[in-house]
Amino acid sequence: MKKYLLAILIFFFSSNLTISANGYSIFGGTYDYDDDNTTNLFGLNYHLSKNELNLFNILTINPVVGGFITAKSATMLYGGFETNFGADFIYLNLSSSAGIYNNGDGKDLGNDLQFKSEINLFYSLSRESRFGVGSHHISNAGLNSVNPGTNNYYLIYNRDF
Repeated sequence: MKKYLLAILIFFFSSNLTISANGYSIFGGTYDYDDDNTTNLFGLNYHLSKNELNLFNILTINPVVGGFITAKSATMLYGGFETNFGADFIYLNLSSSAGIYNNGDGKDLGNDLQFKSEINLFYSLSRESRFGVGSHHISNAGLNSVNPGTNNYYLIYNRDF
């Protein structure tokens, strides 16, 4: 346990962190598209990409928080980190988050604690706005014997402020 705490402290003290607000994303699409619980998905993310965490000058990650709701009342609130690869006008966005999930009338994922891995492709419409397509997978990472997971895809509008 002490080794993990030491590693986390080294990680934060060896990185740069700046503070200021960034932007938001609105997304909508299909939840659980490859199963019989398919429904609509709507969500909102708050991006703190000006709060960059530079990992050893190799990778820059940014905090992201958000949530979504499905047409079957399943909800998830989450927080995690994201990074971007590519040019200014077209780029790939990768994200990993952990959050609290409630299945509502939708699919039982086996746990309240769920993990979300996400990949998005964005095209810049202007300096402040982007349009994209994305997909994310939600799973409890085997913390419960019930772990069906969901695969989702959606359209995204991202805007800086």
